[in-house]
Amino acid sequence: MRKVSPKAAKRYEARQIARIRKWQRRRPGWVARMTGFLTSPIVWVFHNIIPHSAVEATLHGNLRLARGWARERTTLRALGASSFSELTEADLLHSDRAVRKVHSRAIYLAGGMGFVAGMFGFLALPVSMAGAMNIALRTIHRVGLCYGYAAPTEAEQLFVYYTLSLAGNRKPEEKEVSLRAMRELQTLIASTAPVDASDQPIHPTMRHQAFSIAHHDFSREITKQLVEVRLLTSIPVIGAFIGIVVDANYIRSVGWAARHAYQLRWLRERGRWVD
Repeated sequence: MRKVSPKAAKRYEARQIARIRKWQRRRPGWVARMTGFLTSPIVWVFHNIIPHSAVEATLHGNLRLARGWARERTTLRALGASSFSELTEADLLHSDRAVRKVHSRAIYLAGGMGFVAGMFGFLALPVSMAGAMNIALRTIHRVGLCYGYAAPTEAEQLFVYYTLSLAGNRKPEEKEVSLRAMRELQTLIASTAPVDASDQPIHPTMRHQAFSIAHHDFSREITKQLVEVRLLTSIPVIGAFIGIVVDANYIRSVGWAARHAYQLRWLRERGRWVD
């Protein structure tokens, strides 16, 4: 792995901290606010028709599929590491270099999917929604791999879902809710990774209840994002050109949410972030 000097690494981390704080404070533009207002009745209908259990099942299924084609070995080769445990000693800049490639490729893939789905308009709505979710989850998972977070645990799954809820046009106060939950989850992950056999993990039943509640809460936001994105591409043929822009922009926001969420987690674990 490539190493940088401690001074250069510290300067780079300071710039990333400033960018994360700016992203936390950023508010949606007027176009995003207008789109949210116009689609809010349809989003409300979707929320009341689609059961939360179906959304959770779709999330779990898509995440399993996303992990299956995430190409973990390719990610390790790009990072110059033989295992993800080696990344605990890597600099933030080293991981960010690999993340940039993952992010840009995901945007191109989403744009291509948006074009194909837009050609069929409303008929392709269910398939295109599942496709957008799968690309988003795969992107988040691969970004997490680049920072060394590869454990396929239930807690890590929940972290991925929280990250997905940060994507799109979110208000600062809405981001803060997700980020606070992620901070608590990070503490939980650290406390349930025992250093020695004497440490007792949290009871599985209690953990399952906490995760189920969080899945229900954040599935609403995820459904809202996907419905808003897909409705703009429901017109056949015309939707193909809209789909390129809309899907690429959505995955771009997913990638930035993942980058900042995992950077924030990386910095907190090393004591370099002050809440």
